[in-house]
Amino acid sequence: MHDGWFVEDTTHGPVRIDHYDESKPHEGKVLGIVQAHADDIPFFCAGLCAKLIDEGYTAYLIQTTNDEKCGPGTMGEAIAQNEREIEILARELGFKQVIHLGYRNHFLDEAAPTELRARLVLLIRALKIDTITTFNPWGHWEENPDHTITGQAVEAARWMAGMGKDYPEQLACGIQPH
Repeated sequence: MHDGWFVEDTTHGPVRIDHYDESKPHEGKVLGIVQAHADDIPFFCAGLCAKLIDEGYTAYLIQTTNDEKCGPGTMGEAIAQNEREIEILARELGFKQVIHLGYRNHFLDEAAPTELRARLVLLIRALKIDTITTFNPWGHWEENPDHTITGQAVEAARWMAGMGKDYPEQLACGIQPH
């Protein structure tokens, strides 16, 4: 044990498992979780979200697609039902806000990558996100194109959000690099 971490050496290097810390070590930090669909957080990182929020993070859930293809009834009914369920999930886990970007489900690749990236840069800067979690941008065996595109857009936006010359219109509005 090293300061709340369990460390074990493996053939691939040390494995560190972070344990819950009730002292609120992340107080004042901002967490951004970017998912493509309503079921992504429950499948991939709900436990991590709950832990980090309980340890002090203020968290925002950003969803890239409208999730029209998954859910009951018509596409419109599916969108509405998924949005209601995401709000419940966010409330139960302690997220401060859900932001829906509304791109078409399974067709995120038809959206302009520069637009998606600019919207994410704006959110990272405006919300002052310190930690961001999303899909592996280079997941070679990922079947869902929405996951890959979301991951790649987040990776690029995270990097560009800290630059002082990208998206000068945001800077002109007083939104600083972060």
